[in-house]
Amino acid sequence: MTFKIGWCLCAEDALIAFDPPDRFIPPKDASGKGLGFLSCPAVRNYFEGIFYICSPFSIRLRYVKEDGFISLKPVYPFTSISEAKFREFVTVEPRETWSNSHTVALQFPSPYLFFSDTPATIEQFHPSLVQTSTMNWRVIPGKFDIYSWQRPLNWAIEWDTNLGDFVIKVGEPLYFIKFCDSNNGYAPVELIECEITKEIKERLRLSRGITGIRKGIVPLMKKAGDKRAKINLIPNK
Repeated sequence: MTFKIGWCLCAEDALIAFDPPDRFIPPKDASGKGLGFLSCPAVRNYFEGIFYICSPFSIRLRYVKEDGFISLKPVYPFTSISEAKFREFVTVEPRETWSNSHTVALQFPSPYLFFSDTPATIEQFHPSLVQTSTMNWRVIPGKFDIYSWQRPLNWAIEWDTNLGDFVIKVGEPLYFIKFCDSNNGYAPVELIECEITKEIKERLRLSRGITGIRKGIVPLMKKAGDKRAKINLIPNK
């Protein structure tokens, strides 16, 4: 069995900046003698079926304390996003939700939409085993039903400001993703790039902003799944 997973971009502008999801292949064992952990079959099996999303931008973010106030400032010219756009782009979660006083929770939009015409879920997690400019941040992991719930992903992270600036460069992995069926089983995945159709737009409208309107959305997601009957989002090729 092969999972067929559709994907598309929900961004309105600058689509050329966003690369397609790519399959992650663990690097070779650098020891050359098969003695390193990267030669372990269990390790390599863990990374089967994992894809990654790369950063379309470069950001250097600094945590600044001035006169008792705290601010997060993009550092230029390294940061590729204009300052005006940056303020619209980055969401800083309320301080009371942080793990501690120096670990900032941030969210960045990531306009990748994944969907399936059979029951399936997506897992989003930290891009381990890859080199990034800094290692002082981690992805806040998540998992949800991409058959019932159509929504673009977010890139949500925690940044330990005690370890210096937050830095990400164009082309560095932002997060890993993996897919499984309704029984949490894994299978080979075929990713299919799709156009945004009227059916996809309607599915996005169905649940857009729902978490800001109502708590306990599991029953609503079941209802949304029931509405998928006879609606296919992935075109037959």
